[in-house]
Amino acid sequence: MALITPVTTINPQTGAIVNTITVDTVHDLITGVGLRRHMCAGAYRYNDFTLSLTVANGSQTTATIPGGDPTPIAGKGATMTVESSTVAAATLIEGVGFTISGKTITFTTPYLGDTKVTTITYDYYDTNAANLVYDTPVYASNTMGTMTMDGVDIILWNEGILAQNVHCWLTTGTVNGVISALFTDKNA
Repeated sequence: MALITPVTTINPQTGAIVNTITVDTVHDLITGVGLRRHMCAGAYRYNDFTLSLTVANGSQTTATIPGGDPTPIAGKGATMTVESSTVAAATLIEGVGFTISGKTITFTTPYLGDTKVTTITYDYYDTNAANLVYDTPVYASNTMGTMTMDGVDIILWNEGILAQNVHCWLTTGTVNGVISALFTDKNA
């Protein structure tokens, strides 16, 4: 029997937790399901995070949030303060003065001048899976364990019914937060 544990990632735009499983081969048979004692309701959202940005001199149409800093939630009202040798101090509003896509900021009109002083304030989700808090109790009488493969939802567990053994038709899929592990017919 092989133990398959999900790999957890977090969507930086929605805070949704994605638990991805990978089995050895197509047609692996799921013979058992491990349930969590507690699950996580979602990633923590931080509001009004302020970050100083370095924007190059001259006319710039884009800026980039450095790799180690969190990714903003797009469309949630981020603001920027801008000032340079040719631009008086001003506040730009997301959707009007700039847009965000991932870690790229695109200015509606070029940001001009030298010696720029720029800050951005935005909301973000903590995407470090190690920081998730598993504090929502899972009870056998009120939960359902599901797996999704190729867009098809499969009930793997629901109050004692695992009357079927599921043959995987793909090697990857996702499971919901109730499932801590899958057991397959393969030898570990």
